[in-house]
Amino acid sequence: MFITTQLKTLSEFVDEKTLSAKTQNILELYYLNLEATLLRAKVLREFSKTQSYSIIQSKILPEQASLAYLFAPFILSNLNKTVIYTTATSPTVMNVLNHYYRADQQYSSEQKQNLNPNKVLDALNIFLDIQNLALSDSDFIYFNLIKALCRADVSTIFLITDLKLDHHKVLEIESFFNVRIIQIKTFAEQYIPDSSTLNINHLLFKNKNALYSDLCSQFSQINAQLLQHCDQYNFDQAKHLIEDMFYSEHIVEKLSVYSEYMQTCLQHEKALFV
Repeated sequence: MFITTQLKTLSEFVDEKTLSAKTQNILELYYLNLEATLLRAKVLREFSKTQSYSIIQSKILPEQASLAYLFAPFILSNLNKTVIYTTATSPTVMNVLNHYYRADQQYSSEQKQNLNPNKVLDALNIFLDIQNLALSDSDFIYFNLIKALCRADVSTIFLITDLKLDHHKVLEIESFFNVRIIQIKTFAEQYIPDSSTLNINHLLFKNKNALYSDLCSQFSQINAQLLQHCDQYNFDQAKHLIEDMFYSEHIVEKLSVYSEYMQTCLQHEKALFV
């Protein structure tokens, strides 16, 4: 797939699993010349005025505590970060987002093909890329890391996955593309109530009973694993800052603004679709 020697690591950095031919074909549909796009982004990254964060998360399963990371882009946006958050579509994710807007409509196959994320990023500094492609866990990570590297504005990439990565090859990719790539585990061993039974208002608003107070603490601790890699926060500072956002309603305010914007765009497609 890649002619340039340094790019070959992009198809083999997951231990014992290489990029499949199926996913290679999908990438070739996205990019007329993938190699040229990657190399151009590498050159332009040095001059980019925006330094965006890309968060790529493996599919979130029911009752999995890693649902906490769905709120990470809104946490980072409150700290004036530009964030592209990517995960696979699932009932767990839709149960949360549909509480605020018709997310299932946004990510339908007919409209998703025409969605222009740059217009959303320009307006809000947040874009949720919820994908309904039928990919294996490893291909999902390959596909979206490569997509992130095709953006000159992306400077930091978080991979939220339990896949075993070849860290030597990841370092090679970091060095060649001048990006940071940080793997964070999914907290698969931690469980929460099923998302269909969660009261999102109790989670995100000030007044919380004991159950949601504990859940808020758990979500803050999980997201602190990510936030401590941004700016100069240590783990305790990051956890305290995030917990404050859950109680001060800063997260729900940002989520509400994003939802209102997206719902308006869905009702007036010309504002969002090209």
